[in-house]
Amino acid sequence: MTKKMEKKYIPLAEFFQNASQKQMTLTYDEIENIMGQELPNAAYLNLSWWKKTKQPLTHYLSWLNSEYNVIDVKLSRSVTFSRLNHSTEDELDVSATKNTFIIRSIETDDARAFINLQEEIFEQTNFEYFGPNEQGLTVQQIRKMMADWRKQKNCTILMCIFNGQFAGYAMIQGSVSTRTKHIATVRIAVKQQFKGNGIGSALLEQCEVWAKENSIERLEAAIMSHNETALSLFKKHNYLVEGTRHHGVKIEADYFDELYHGKLI
Repeated sequence: MTKKMEKKYIPLAEFFQNASQKQMTLTYDEIENIMGQELPNAAYLNLSWWKKTKQPLTHYLSWLNSEYNVIDVKLSRSVTFSRLNHSTEDELDVSATKNTFIIRSIETDDARAFINLQEEIFEQTNFEYFGPNEQGLTVQQIRKMMADWRKQKNCTILMCIFNGQFAGYAMIQGSVSTRTKHIATVRIAVKQQFKGNGIGSALLEQCEVWAKENSIERLEAAIMSHNETALSLFKKHNYLVEGTRHHGVKIEADYFDELYHGKLI
């Protein structure tokens, strides 16, 4: 980037870098989901905030550097972006549905969204360790956990935002023990309607990137024996099955084994 951008807009810049649509409309909520933070009041009140292309504020670089321009703003509702340059193929494919997602670390403002995302996934699957309305987490608990994790520096949650919607997450939890600080467990979950878009693989790959950046040398995962999608995902990424805990999970009247996976990274 030729000019320095405010840090809070970097996820938005990544979103536009990944985008291939000729034109897209994002709601304010979707833009804030991508950023993990609220837009400033000026973005709600002034058309000029979206139309400006000069310093000192450089938020506009998040879309302009990827050759997108703002062509329509409905204040407090939505913003439409259009690519400045597009190929003939783009013209022919303008009616096609295209998708863009990013993966970023959880932010304080994501606490409520993360709780809601988990509960939606708990309702959709029997591959999780909690059922709907069972975990009982609060926004305050999530934010406290995040504050503790920042101190430990070996735990995080990676959020996947798909077309501005929260689609899935990966939770990485390291150990507090000095002798096992090089190890972390990982858990990945994706909402049903977003499966089939490569999100699981992208989350797992980003877990490994984050782990290497934070001095974690081994990742582990416990996967229920009937979760064929997850088993296939971890096998694809070269995780080894290192053991089985028989009848490790009981869901209603049914017992399922847990397969313990590990990988040195």
